[in-house]
Amino acid sequence: MIVRFSLDDSSLCFVNCHLAAGQTQTIHRNNDIAAILESENLPPSAAQTDVFVGGGDGTMILDHEICILNGDLNYRIDAMTRDNVVRSVRDNNLGKLLDRDQLLLSRKRNPGFRLRLFQEMPITFAPTYKYNVGTDEYDTSEKKRSPAWCDRVLYRGLGRVKCVEYRRWEVRVSDHRPVSGRFKLRVKRVDPERRESTWDRTVAEYDRFRVKIEHEIK
Repeated sequence: MIVRFSLDDSSLCFVNCHLAAGQTQTIHRNNDIAAILESENLPPSAAQTDVFVGGGDGTMILDHEICILNGDLNYRIDAMTRDNVVRSVRDNNLGKLLDRDQLLLSRKRNPGFRLRLFQEMPITFAPTYKYNVGTDEYDTSEKKRSPAWCDRVLYRGLGRVKCVEYRRWEVRVSDHRPVSGRFKLRVKRVDPERRESTWDRTVAEYDRFRVKIEHEIK
């Protein structure tokens, strides 16, 4: 799901997604996120083009100045057994687990990983997946899935967005614990009269420069 809008003269885009499941499907998840971020699936915006970045027109997610992406991204913890992961959580040794987190490893090792464009506030809470519903006990079903930080909130917008809180909530109605992020956003407001005068001045300077170059070429 994608929601986008303009606030004053800044563009914002919120993306909720559910990536491929499975311990071994890191490449599939990376391809999923690339397809989401690179697709032109948004209608052209009636907003001024200067609310967007990179020369975009708002038809792509990354055209927007501020992007917040969240959902069940399904990244898991590599190279550890379930029992070792559970033990590390109980010992509050989260650093050991984060060193093996598939999303963080992809950001570090894969220069083409599309989520390298995004930031994530450091994780200080236990893995949010997978619980026995209604309990504080990680999955003890026949599959005994290993705990992981599947549920994430990431953001993009250099100098325009700051995450001030990133946490999980102890709601036990699902096999996931919900996660939330709280943000401070910096939006801009453009003075229309100054915009017009600056545009006119820029066009005039360009015309003088163009005439000068054409004269020198002749």
